[in-house]
Amino acid sequence: MDKMEKSLLNHWGKLLVITGLFLSPMAHADEDISSFDELSGAGNQALVNQIGDSHSANISQQGMSNELYLAQTGYNTSLIASQQGVSNEILLLQSGSDIEASIQQTGYGNLVIANQLGTALEIDVTQNGYGNQAYIHQTGYENSVWIQQNGSGHVVSVAQWGSSQTAVITQGHASN
Repeated sequence: MDKMEKSLLNHWGKLLVITGLFLSPMAHADEDISSFDELSGAGNQALVNQIGDSHSANISQQGMSNELYLAQTGYNTSLIASQQGVSNEILLLQSGSDIEASIQQTGYGNLVIANQLGTALEIDVTQNGYGNQAYIHQTGYENSVWIQQNGSGHVVSVAQWGSSQTAVITQGHASN
């Protein structure tokens, strides 16, 4: 198993942990829950778990070792995430209907692993820095993915099932 396969296996293991939290009976909440976290410094880790309708999460991380693990399910859920610094990582699991995620990463190590299950889905990923990767999977009937990467490593993998699929991927320079 090479280094990249080990890294992917590690990230998918973390996503399974999030899924376990996501399905936990202790995780349910009332409607209209919003989360806003602004983290700076080193070792910034945000774990957001929202179940129900009309949830939103707005996470801003700056510094070293930024990690965001998000699980949302329900109707009208959204994520706005911004990471700046070294070693940025986002693992996202959203399910339901009318789901949106907007992710901005600047810096080194950039990674986004997303998974949206449901209908009326939309993801927008912008990465600028060094390691750039994004893997996205969607289901539903109004799929959309926009990814723009600029810096060095550029790896993108998008898989969509459904009806009105759109995927626009713009990579910058270096090794596409």
